[in-house]
Amino acid sequence: MNAFSPSPRPKRLLSNSNRNLARDRIWSWTIPALAARLPSGATLRTCPAAGVCAQACYARAGTYRFANVRAAHLRNLLYVLEDPQGWEQAMLAELAAPRFVGGYVRIHDAGDFFSDSYTLAWLRIIRARPHTWFYAYTKEVDRHDRLIASDPPPNSRWVMSLGGRQDHLVDPRRHRIADVFPTEQAIAAAGFHTQADSDLLAPFGPTPVGMAANNIAQFQRRQGDRTFGQWQRETDRR
Repeated sequence: MNAFSPSPRPKRLLSNSNRNLARDRIWSWTIPALAARLPSGATLRTCPAAGVCAQACYARAGTYRFANVRAAHLRNLLYVLEDPQGWEQAMLAELAAPRFVGGYVRIHDAGDFFSDSYTLAWLRIIRARPHTWFYAYTKEVDRHDRLIASDPPPNSRWVMSLGGRQDHLVDPRRHRIADVFPTEQAIAAAGFHTQADSDLLAPFGPTPVGMAANNIAQFQRRQGDRTFGQWQRETDRR
């Protein structure tokens, strides 16, 4: 990538345009889901540990497919890749605003911690803004355990989201767990705790956490009556 002609930079890094997130004072950071084609022609996997979740990913449907939305998510990713130090400083500057004090940042409405350096940058950001809460769903269990688990920032929460190729590393004795169920009724029947009333219940409420699958017909047909975790185990056995 030509260092002298960087891609356009986003005007704002964090968004709370989702009505339910705004109600709970949650802002989100988003990059492309699963993978992104870069201007160089190369493809970067933004969710390296994705498994069956890739076949029913809400962030690859609906409004996420709009051209302007896809362009905004790619713009975010390119900022991280082309100017990681500039992106980190811009994120810190934005988070210094008074509105974030006592608020919440969901890291990745789409995408995941795709590299060690990117993950470590987020840890520095979180530690530098102790008056804001940060949380993330991730399928990068190995990266979490190597870089975060031994000394997580006290203002952070990490949720291991089932349905990825590293599900076998998830330990309910050590990890906060979330799984995607076909219905709310199935969540209750399994003894999981629903997060339907607020996204904050996944990182801060009782665990394990269940969420009902999005109402997307083709994804519901693929998932059937199993959870993402069950679906992944079936796939791993095959």
